[in-house]
Amino acid sequence: MKSCASADTAIVVGGGASGMLCALRLAQAGVGVLLLERNDRLGKKLSATGNGQGNITNRNMGAEHYFTSSKQTAEHVLAAFGKDELLAFLRACGGLFVTDEEGRVYPASRQAASVTDLLRAELSRCGVEVRLQEKVVGASYAGGLFRVRTEQGSYESKFLVLACGGKAARHFGTDGGGYALAEAFGHTVTKLRPSLVQLKTEQTFIRGLKGVRADCVLRLLRGGKEVVRMRGDVLFTDFGVSGDAVFRISAFAREGDELCIDFLPMFEGKELSAALSAKSALYPQLPPADLLRGMVNSSIGKCVAKYYANGKKTGDIGCNFEKLAHCVKNFRLPVTGTLGFDYAQVTKGGVPMGELTQELESKKVRGLYIVGELTDADGECGGYNLQWAFSSGAVAAASIIREVEHAH
Repeated sequence: MKSCASADTAIVVGGGASGMLCALRLAQAGVGVLLLERNDRLGKKLSATGNGQGNITNRNMGAEHYFTSSKQTAEHVLAAFGKDELLAFLRACGGLFVTDEEGRVYPASRQAASVTDLLRAELSRCGVEVRLQEKVVGASYAGGLFRVRTEQGSYESKFLVLACGGKAARHFGTDGGGYALAEAFGHTVTKLRPSLVQLKTEQTFIRGLKGVRADCVLRLLRGGKEVVRMRGDVLFTDFGVSGDAVFRISAFAREGDELCIDFLPMFEGKELSAALSAKSALYPQLPPADLLRGMVNSSIGKCVAKYYANGKKTGDIGCNFEKLAHCVKNFRLPVTGTLGFDYAQVTKGGVPMGELTQELESKKVRGLYIVGELTDADGECGGYNLQWAFSSGAVAAASIIREVEHAH
């Protein structure tokens, strides 16, 4: 990258989804671009997304699926480059995509690495200069130029895009360093929390369930009131719960909330109570755990019976079929925390949208753009976070392209 005040040069820091997409859009428009990536290859985290299957977007895309300080900005970004524009772009790069029954969009190969390969190939075709294993250690602005310092040297450009990723999944190189770069330019960073992550819970009534998976309806309660509900897999662990439904509900969860699990969502409480009563009439000596055999997983039945007894011997309390059915369908677990950033898929919080324009340009330093997970926008589980990464990168690129065209 030449050290000159050229109006058509940009540095993109971060070779993830947002950084690669941004660099490609710039290069395709004739803007000189340098892509800096700290890892030994591009798209390391992208290649692992969606359990390695690559859930890149969702048929039901919309700003209502995001947590952010500015829904208006989120709406603007998604309208400018949404799911249709993303899929058209990736198809033009040679990809094919399929949508599942829940609206999640995947590459037809069901391999996330396929999307990374498409972007890498297009970067090569467009002649984008990529420098791997170059960790950025600082950045500044003076005299109309950004100066970016890495462990190997320094580079200058007219525009700078911070696409470094958040603090989640540190083993992919996302250690939160991008927030410090933003702060160096005068930006603030809201409180950061892990999201789309396993939840830690009270263990008393779920000991013995490690490794058990069940299709449940999961409700999140706060102060006894329902915040949200999800249906899907719940996987019990030695620290609490994991699984698809838990990841999705974790975006809403806080320490002190309660998870309310319905182990038999396909049956009404009265129907279950009647079935338990009829079974007890046939086998009057069966304790609650054995009454539940054939209805729920036997290990779950034992834990529900323990929850039902609440520390008492079941032989001392008899069997109230309505209450036992209620316990099956309203099994409560207090949330004590999460498994943390190292296991999270995304970071909640970041640079406030109020400090950025709708094009994601800094209101503090002209020509600086902050995109992807560095912003205080995070989505629900289901392809929403990758869509935000792609959309924000594209919107920043479009703004830079307009600036370059105006300068000429």
